Amino acid sequence: MARREEGSSEVSWTDARIRWPDEKVTSVRNDEEEVEETALFDPFKDPNPYQEFSFEFKFESILEVENNSNLEKFVNISLRGHKSDSDGVWESTGLTLWKSSEYLCNFQIKHCEMFEGKRIIELGAGLGLNGILAWKMTSTSDVFITDGDSDALVLLRENIDRNMPVRDVSCSSRVSCHQLIWGRDTAALFLEKFSLGKKFEIIVASDIIYAKCIIKPLWDTVNTLLCEKDGIFVLAFARREVPVSREFVLQSANEAGYTHELANEDSSGLWVDIFRRNICNK
Repeated sequence: MARREEGSSEVSWTDARIRWPDEKVTSVRNDEEEVEETALFDPFKDPNPYQEFSFEFKFESILEVENNSNLEKFVNISLRGHKSDSDGVWESTGLTLWKSSEYLCNFQIKHCEMFEGKRIIELGAGLGLNGILAWKMTSTSDVFITDGDSDALVLLRENIDRNMPVRDVSCSSRVSCHQLIWGRDTAALFLEKFSLGKKFEIIVASDIIYAKCIIKPLWDTVNTLLCEKDGIFVLAFARREVPVSREFVLQSANEAGYTHELANEDSSGLWVDIFRRNICNK
């Protein structure tokens, strides 16, 4: 079970604090008593803000390809989240599914050998699609799925649990779920507490950049968590009405000491970039 750890130091935090810094923000998951006291009847509110998201991914098993049997395998993923226009998403963007996460899945399936046997962490996972796919499509990987948003973590853990496979003795991939608020110090504490100081060979993230103020904490986190040698950061970015362009992200990566390679591009405004440490800065 992807339960919150006993004695956990997780804090109540939603990304609305970044997007609406001047507004008073409360979690969408208040205690029932508080809701009863403060909630007003809204005739226009959706009585069921939730939505089911289902996916089936087809790929060639790495182990079977090595044995020349070229066997196709399927990964089915079922997620529960909020509708994109629900009130909850206004305060916690991680409560729904965004298009770049699906686009990143296509890259993951096409390059599934890249993820096999690796230590992988997803940042800003939201509902967890990319992290869950990395876990379910590999046989020997160690996958950490994280988000800083305490509301999103509730659904994220539920989604990991609902995708737990029937025990397969041939699969030793592991998955865990944790809160990670970006920053150099918080990432260092995370590394020691949950990863025994071991860094990650692959970091994945999708649609996580919506404000310029999160750029520095993001790169501080990547710098702290990513393996110095051969580590890669795979980022899916979608063009949206936010004050941060892909060009700004690429410039910030260069300033943080990273080179980038365009891996995938779609004319609708979707990109997958791979970032590596600039060896000249080592």
